[in-house]
Amino acid sequence: MASTGSEDVPYPYGKSYKWPSTLYDELTQMGDISFIIYQLGYLSEASRKAKELGVQFKGMELDVNGSVIKPNIASSALKRNFTPGELKQIIQDNLEFLNELFPGYSEEPSLSATYESLDELEMVPADATLDLANSGSSVVTSNSGSTKIVKPWRAYTIEEFEDRFQQNELVYSVVKDTYHQRITLVFRGTENILGAAVTNWMSNLKIKVEETELPETIKANIEGETTIGLHEGYHDYLFANTTDTEDAETFTKYDQIKEDVMGLVKKYPGYKLYVTGHSLGAGLSTLAAFFLASEHSIPKPVTCINFASPRVGTRSFLRACQYLEKTCQLRIVRTMNANDSIAVLPMAPYVHVGFQVTLYKDGIKAPDLHYPNLKLDWMEWAKISWKNSLIASLNLGYDHGDYRERLDLPVAKHFLEKFNLIPLYQDEEMVGFSLRPLRVRFTSDTKMGQTIDLSTALK
Repeated sequence: MASTGSEDVPYPYGKSYKWPSTLYDELTQMGDISFIIYQLGYLSEASRKAKELGVQFKGMELDVNGSVIKPNIASSALKRNFTPGELKQIIQDNLEFLNELFPGYSEEPSLSATYESLDELEMVPADATLDLANSGSSVVTSNSGSTKIVKPWRAYTIEEFEDRFQQNELVYSVVKDTYHQRITLVFRGTENILGAAVTNWMSNLKIKVEETELPETIKANIEGETTIGLHEGYHDYLFANTTDTEDAETFTKYDQIKEDVMGLVKKYPGYKLYVTGHSLGAGLSTLAAFFLASEHSIPKPVTCINFASPRVGTRSFLRACQYLEKTCQLRIVRTMNANDSIAVLPMAPYVHVGFQVTLYKDGIKAPDLHYPNLKLDWMEWAKISWKNSLIASLNLGYDHGDYRERLDLPVAKHFLEKFNLIPLYQDEEMVGFSLRPLRVRFTSDTKMGQTIDLSTALK
């Protein structure tokens, strides 16, 4: 299998960016933020209810458009973003009101787990890559000659959170992470309390295959394919027209997301784009990552790391994803719990994409790791299909949560710290292809970039 995270590896994605050293690091970093977006929804709803009731909700209020902001802040930029520490303080300051609105909100161990995730996001991680020029951080040298980096100001911030129209639209957030020079797009999963249940479940249950045109940027490079089969509900949720009456009639949710992401990508050059989510949010993250990776204007590769994702496409989508993975434009890791029935739906003709990490709760068995290699024989595919079948995963318990807890089990942590996503993609026996990096060259007389195959251009 692929080499461990501690070894020196080639640089198919370029040398200028420091990728996380282990698969464990990437999964836990995405795990924290993919579940925090649920808490953002509760705080946002509580601030709306407080306004209706005429009571104070400390640390958060609504602007004239109904978006959440911080009160009594003069800077328009600072009003719009929140640090993990600020979110924790808002919860602590309004815990009684939150319990009145959402009975059981402060039950343990859920509340402690929320605080722990927020604390971890606020801390300077050991593998931090600090952008000293743009973060406000500084290097301090002691009299003995040793140096340390002082924590940057507002290094980790939730820059966008859009749930104003959650009765009709998906909910997402965009996060800026100075520690890892990363922009993270986060999709919320199915929410049964905050008024989004109907549209969430309609999206989950519309499982008809929708044949969708391949993005023009990659159509010519995928032989024999002009369309891809996608989950109708998730596709329509992502590409539905927005509800805001100020938007153009043809403006879609995907357009809005791309606009928000591009704003931060331009503001923070050199940062990479990650996409994550849980459950419904994981399915949406897979589709969004695929389409964003097909945009010439988005830095490559786009990395999608999600949790409990349903299947979102047919084999034609799998082949399109693998083209983007093979050409170093997309990286995908799905994390699922053993016996999570949601993560094995819908069944055929849908298939999973990307690397799959399967977590176990007994604390004894190490995670499974595999990739949907299209060159595997039918017997190997049958084994994978059985393990990912509804029959094999059917149980009477609840295995759709507890992802962060399972990741931190010693046996899981020890296993995942052996691997790095880059050499995993370089393991041709495992993935069934060799990486062929592409780059996009822009010319002055065209808006469309010209794609160049570096594996041949550099010979």
